Amino acid sequence: MDIMLLRTFQLQVARQCRYLLMSATEVNTALKEEGTPERVFYALQNLLNAGANISKALWGQSGKLAQTRKPLRDSIDVADDSPLQQVTMRNNFEHFDERLDRWWAESKNKNHCDMAIGQKDNFILGGDAIDMFRVFDPTTTNLTFWGQEFNLQTLVTEVQRILPKLEAEANKPHWG
Repeated sequence: MDIMLLRTFQLQVARQCRYLLMSATEVNTALKEEGTPERVFYALQNLLNAGANISKALWGQSGKLAQTRKPLRDSIDVADDSPLQQVTMRNNFEHFDERLDRWWAESKNKNHCDMAIGQKDNFILGGDAIDMFRVFDPTTTNLTFWGQEFNLQTLVTEVQRILPKLEAEANKPHWG
């Protein structure tokens, strides 16, 4: 990868990392101020979007550029098992229309629990996983959608780890 392209990627990924951390702060603020679930999930969606943007930069869409982007990952010590690679939860949020169509076709009881804050087992007694859309547990930082869980703290921790490296690398000379 050309050094100028590498530095430009590093700069852009650093920006997305800052956006992700800003979103995490907004989640915490909304929870402390007893903000509406809409405010909390607005911040969660932004956090997931920033994470997915980082993933696309590091591996390409659906991992299609993994080999090409390896120098970028190597420059900031990101392993292929990084939580940044996971975009399934973001896809659940982004492709809500497809999820609603599938829910309508597959749900037995047509229960619909969405934008719930608390332990996932506290909503819809006896409900099926497909009836549980976005559920966020602030005590574990797990985000659940249709029984799929993703721990947001692992994402935040990874971004906190790589951001100083990104900023240091992006500030190096871009000519070589």
